[in-house]
Amino acid sequence: MKKNLFLMLAVTALTLVLALGLIRALAPGLLGGPADLQLVQLDDRLPAFYKGVFRDEHAGDREFLLKDPLTRVRARPFHLSTPKAGPHDVLGFRNASVPVAADIVTIGDSMTYGNNAVMEQNWPAWMLAALRRDDVNVYNMSTGGWAAVQYLDMLDYAAAFRPYLVVVAFYSGNDPLESFQMAQGNRNWQWLLERAGIAAGVSLDGLPAFSLDVPPEQQWPVTFGDGVSTVFTPQLRLISNTNHPAVDAGYALMATAGRLMAEKVKALGMRVVFTVIPTKELVYADKVQAENLVAPEPYRALVSAESGRLQTLVAQLQAIDGVRYVDVVKPLQQAALGNTALYPENSNGHPLAAGYKVIGDSIAAAVTGLVPEPPSGLYAMIDGNEFYPVLVNDEGVWYFRSEADIEQNGWPAGEIPMVFPRQLLRLRHNGVASGVDTQRFGPACCRH
Repeated sequence: MKKNLFLMLAVTALTLVLALGLIRALAPGLLGGPADLQLVQLDDRLPAFYKGVFRDEHAGDREFLLKDPLTRVRARPFHLSTPKAGPHDVLGFRNASVPVAADIVTIGDSMTYGNNAVMEQNWPAWMLAALRRDDVNVYNMSTGGWAAVQYLDMLDYAAAFRPYLVVVAFYSGNDPLESFQMAQGNRNWQWLLERAGIAAGVSLDGLPAFSLDVPPEQQWPVTFGDGVSTVFTPQLRLISNTNHPAVDAGYALMATAGRLMAEKVKALGMRVVFTVIPTKELVYADKVQAENLVAPEPYRALVSAESGRLQTLVAQLQAIDGVRYVDVVKPLQQAALGNTALYPENSNGHPLAAGYKVIGDSIAAAVTGLVPEPPSGLYAMIDGNEFYPVLVNDEGVWYFRSEADIEQNGWPAGEIPMVFPRQLLRLRHNGVASGVDTQRFGPACCRH
C-alpha cells in the first residue's frame, strides 16, 4: 500500500515538474518570468520589426511606387531628393525625417505630395511658411495614386504623431473614380460601400478607360493674352465628374470618408480640416470666359459637371460637426487671372510652385490659431500619477529641484497650471534650473 502511494506521489511530482517546464519554455509570461529574458521566436506570421522597416526592396533607385495590400501603392522609402520628387523618409512619405510628434499632418494624393515642385515648394511647405510659426512643424502623409479610402486609412496612423490638426485634401480630378475602384476592388474596404449607401451592382460599365496617356485630339492647347500657356485635357478629367453611377458612388465615398475621419479625430481630441483641389480646367474657367475663348464641348461639360459635384460635396463636408472647410477653388481662379503661370505649359495637371503657394497660403489663413501657442511660464508637468515643476521660457524647458528654488527665483506661492509632456515634446530640454537667476528663471523671463 505504502509502495503504491509513494509511486503515485512520484509520478504526480514528475508530471508537475514536466508541466511547469513546458509552460516556462512555451509561455514564460504565465509564470511571471522577467520580460527582458523572454524570447519571441521568429514566425512567418510575425515578421521581425526591423526587417519590416528596412526592407531589401527599399534599397537602391528602382521602383518609385511599390505595391501594398491595403493602400494599393505606397512610395518607396529612402528615395533621395530630385528636382521633381523626394526626399522620402523611412515610411515612404515626402519628408526629410520622421518626427516624434507633428503639430499638423497633411494627407492627400500627388497634389499634396507636390508633383512638379521640390519639397520646399509643395503646398504643405507653403502653408507652414505662411503660418510664420517657428514652433510649428508639418508632417506630410501623401502619395500619388491615393484617394479617399487611403486618406481614411492614413488617419489612424496620423494619430500616432499626436497632431493638433489634420488637413485632408481631396482632388476632384480623379479621387471619385479611384475611391470607388479602391473600395470595390479590395475586400478590406468593401464595407465602405455599404456605409456610403452604395447599391450592389454599381460598376464602371459605360465609362471610358482612365489613362494619363491622352491622345493629341483630346488635348486643348491654350495661350492666353498675357502669354501664359498650358494644355487642357478635359475628357480625361470628365471621366471622374460625369453623370454615372460609379462617379456618384465615388463622391459618396469621399463624403463618407470625411464623416468617418471627423469622428475619429473628435474622439482623439484633434481637429480636421478639409479642402478639395480642383482640376486645372476649372481653375482657368474664369480666365477662359474672360478672354472669350471658344472652349471645346468636353471642356464646358467638365467645368459644369465639376462645379456641380463640388458644390454638393462641399456642402456635405461643411455639414459635419466640428469640421472646417477651406475653399481653394476661388483663390486659384483669382490667381489664374494674373500673368503668373500656375501650371506647366504641357498637359500635366499638377500645379507649379506658384499654384501650390496659392493653395498653401489659403489653407494657412484658415487654420491660423488652430495650433495652440507653446506654453510659457511655470507649470506642473503631468507624467502618469506624478507632477514635476517645470519652467518654459525662450530657451526651452527647465526642471526645478524644489519649491525653495521656485520661490527664490521670484515665483509667488499658489496653484500653477498643468502641462502635458506632448506640449513640451518639441521644445529644447535644458535640465535643472540651477541657482537663483530671476531674469532667467523668474516671471520676467516668460510671456505669461
